[in-house]
Amino acid sequence: MKIISKIKEPEFELEFLSSEWYKPFYNSVRDKFNGLIVSPNLDNWQENYIRKELLWKWRYPLLAQLPLNIEWYIIELEIQEFENLLVIREDGWNKTFGLGKNLKEAALSVKNNMPDLWGVDFNHIKQIKSNIGQHPFKEKIILISLSLNSVCTVIEGNHRAVAFELEMIETSKIDHIPKQLILGISADMNQAYWLNMPSSF
Repeated sequence: MKIISKIKEPEFELEFLSSEWYKPFYNSVRDKFNGLIVSPNLDNWQENYIRKELLWKWRYPLLAQLPLNIEWYIIELEIQEFENLLVIREDGWNKTFGLGKNLKEAALSVKNNMPDLWGVDFNHIKQIKSNIGQHPFKEKIILISLSLNSVCTVIEGNHRAVAFELEMIETSKIDHIPKQLILGISADMNQAYWLNMPSSF
C-alpha cells in the first residue's frame, strides 16, 4: 500500500455521493444540486454541508455505524492487495459468499455461476464488467480498516470491485484496476458492522 495523500471528510463524502448520484433516490434533487457534484468547491462549508446531508439521507444505515475518529487517505494498491480486499460484511453478501471473503473469491463465485439468491445482484456486476473500457469509472472505491497495516473492507463500490476483479481473472488484463482508492482507518473501526475479517482470522 502506498499513501498518496491524507484527505478531509468532505472529500470522502464527495466521492461517496458521486458514486450514488445516479440512483433514483436523487432524481428529484439532481438538477438542483448537480453543480455541487460535478464542480465542487471543497473549501465552501455550505457546499460541504449540503453534500453531507444528501449523502446521509440515502446512506444513513451504513454511515451511522462508522466511528467518528476516522482518518481518510487516498492510497494506491498493488494488484495482489486489490484482489485481497474483503467484500462488505452485509447480510446478503455474507449469505452469498460467506464471511471474510475477498474480491478474488467473490469474483470466482460469480464466474462459476453461484446462485444469486440473497440480493447481491450478479447481473449488475456483469453489466459493470461489460462496460469496462467504455465507461471511465472515475469514482473511487472506498475502504475501511483498523489501521494502515490491517486488512481492508470495501464499503462503497463492492459491485465495481468484484466486476474489476472478474475482468482481470477472465482476461488477465490489469489496466482497468483502479489506480487510487480511498481508505478510512480508525482503531475503533471494529464497532462498524460492515468491517469484514478474513475467514482464517
